[in-house]
Amino acid sequence: MGNEATTGGSMRAFLKSPLFVTLAIVLLGVFTQSLQFFEHVYWNVWFKNRAQIEQTDAVVVSLDNGLPLSSSSVASSPARQAELLDNIAGMGARTVFLDYPQTTGERDLGEEALRDALKRNSANTILVRRSSVRSDLNHSEPNRASFRLPEGVRQAVSAWNVNFIGYAVDTKRATIVDKVWVPSVASTQDRGVDQGDLIFPDFSLRLDSVPVVDARAVLQGQITAGSFRDKLVFITMTNPQLDSALGYFGHGAQKVPAALVDYSGIRGATKGEVTVLGWVPLLVAFASMIILGTRTRRRSAKLIVYVCAALMVLVVPGLAREYGYFLTVGPSLVAVLVYAPLRSSQKWRSRVQMTSSASGLPNITAMAAEGVDRTFDVIAVSVSQYEQMLASLPRELHGECARQIARRIGLGAGDREVYDNDNGHFVWLESSKTLDDLIEHLEGLRALFSSPLVIGGHVLDTTVHFGIDRNIDSKPISRIQSALASANEAQSKGKLYEEFGEQRLAQSPWELSLHARIDEGLRNGDIWLALQPQFDFRHNRISGAEALIRWTDPERGVIPPDAFILQAERAGRIEAITYWVLERSIRMLDQLNAVAAPFQISVNLSARMVDHPGLVHRVADIVRETGLKDCSNITFEVTETFSMANREQAKINLAALRTMGFRLSIDDFGTGQASLAYLAEIPSDEIKLDRRFIRSITMDHRDQLIVESVIGLAHSLGQEVVAEGIEDIVTLEALRKLGCDLAQGYHIGRPMKLPELLELVDLSQGGTAGGARANV
Repeated sequence: MGNEATTGGSMRAFLKSPLFVTLAIVLLGVFTQSLQFFEHVYWNVWFKNRAQIEQTDAVVVSLDNGLPLSSSSVASSPARQAELLDNIAGMGARTVFLDYPQTTGERDLGEEALRDALKRNSANTILVRRSSVRSDLNHSEPNRASFRLPEGVRQAVSAWNVNFIGYAVDTKRATIVDKVWVPSVASTQDRGVDQGDLIFPDFSLRLDSVPVVDARAVLQGQITAGSFRDKLVFITMTNPQLDSALGYFGHGAQKVPAALVDYSGIRGATKGEVTVLGWVPLLVAFASMIILGTRTRRRSAKLIVYVCAALMVLVVPGLAREYGYFLTVGPSLVAVLVYAPLRSSQKWRSRVQMTSSASGLPNITAMAAEGVDRTFDVIAVSVSQYEQMLASLPRELHGECARQIARRIGLGAGDREVYDNDNGHFVWLESSKTLDDLIEHLEGLRALFSSPLVIGGHVLDTTVHFGIDRNIDSKPISRIQSALASANEAQSKGKLYEEFGEQRLAQSPWELSLHARIDEGLRNGDIWLALQPQFDFRHNRISGAEALIRWTDPERGVIPPDAFILQAERAGRIEAITYWVLERSIRMLDQLNAVAAPFQISVNLSARMVDHPGLVHRVADIVRETGLKDCSNITFEVTETFSMANREQAKINLAALRTMGFRLSIDDFGTGQASLAYLAEIPSDEIKLDRRFIRSITMDHRDQLIVESVIGLAHSLGQEVVAEGIEDIVTLEALRKLGCDLAQGYHIGRPMKLPELLELVDLSQGGTAGGARANV
């Protein structure tokens, strides 16, 4: 299963990689034939830079002087073409290529003269059938001809395959014309060299190397015989607007006479066979080099591989063509153009993902990607009051605050790379050493923070707590998270450090899945609501209960609240749990009030929720959904009030809840944080004395006086007093004498399910009689 998961993960990563996206785009382009533009640009640029002027053995004789056809041009007169053919053949031309004439009819005397001239010079004359370029079909179609070919006269066809804008690409050695195989012009000078089925033009030839003369100048005797001796002479029309005109790589956008391309094809044919390799080899080579680059660790070596891959695509096809190998370059060129920005975008996103947006320092994602060597311990630091520090600084100094902390850590850690996890958490690596040596080192680091930070004129005092992970067999990200969790734990306990040891490692799968397990437990009933009864001294009966959450896991049994409530608060699950408790408590009230009205249920309200803007609105929704008629049956116990981030919002929320009819209780009163100031600050209805004062009142006169004073103060303010932690009858009676209103503890009853509480409440009715009164 592990190997299958790894393979599946690797496959998913590849499917999201720039290389796969690039190949998918290229293949789509190949099958839709939409990559010709890139092929065209490449060869046009390549041959523009590689083409040269050379001495050639060809001459073009223009029948129209490059102008539109007119009655005065030689192209319109077969008779004058006959005279022209005799003159050029008589000057010693090796081969004369004459275009099929523009005919006027079978009985035209000029056509007869031309046929006679062709017969006289049949040994070295070839009649050429021109073609109309069909760039939409990527080929040329031979033109229809009404001129009757004389017996014994050879003919050839100029029919080039073209790209999407009419540039010549290649031609077949022979083409079917009027149901007869006719050789191409390019194959007529074949000297026994096997060119294969296709012939490619020799684009290294600059076409202005071939002289072009006016047919009229030849007829007027203005051209010397040496101009044609032992030459290939093309008698043709040269108007670039003709349907037969072709584009020529390296020549720019201007179309050229097909005869010039024919001559380039003759040169290409004489150079030997061209092996067509297609587009696959180059693309496979490019993809292989990219894969090699991605697996190369060194940045400089990676860059070299990528540059070589790009150069291979840009240079190899051109050089290969000069040596007789034709590679289709369009798909690979598109691959370069697509992969480069995709890879750059991926690198940019990766850089953003691996960098803290505030400080610009590398984050733990970057640390995990780089890996953690087994010879190092992972150390995390949690900076106390970091959020308060940032709140006191202008926003533009937040990054500088993190950088100063990182520099101070780096100074003590030997200039190692420090990774910023935001919110006052930093991680780095330390060479493995004994725990005693490491603790001594961390004490020195902590001493560095004894002096305040000075940021933009702001002086900030702080302290730090460390988390240690030495589990060398764990994955990097697990070690980093373990160190961070340990640093948080050290801060919560006020300790220098916490180590994520073997026992914690064994528990980590459970802790890491705790949040999901809480949600599941709420759904399936593993998490349930217990009620701990409260005894009313004034009416001698059980008149209320505190709602307490309990968790019975099928695998681990009973899980103590302390093991999951704190993590639920940190993970933002405490709101869902609290609203769940409130809803369940309200739905239990009807049954309890039916037995002992009025009945109170107390619900704990975390300080993380007290200042939440949506608290009152959500509570109102629950009241409406459950149909609660009297909100005074619910008491909210406010705990850890001192840690509220927004005290003003908290006061507004508490006042709103009280206006709705809910009762408010100050929990853990007397612990040092919930002090006398809160009696004036919070609009409460009761105070709840902490168990640490209650358990010793029968033995410590001082504690008894404190409790008596608090009870008197609360009564003078119109508030009730609840004493918790009562575990024996002596303590209970002592509180009765001191005037306490309500009592809660194991002596009254342990947390229990609703049916048990209903039975206990029923027994407590009727004064001193009943099983519940036996304890009190």
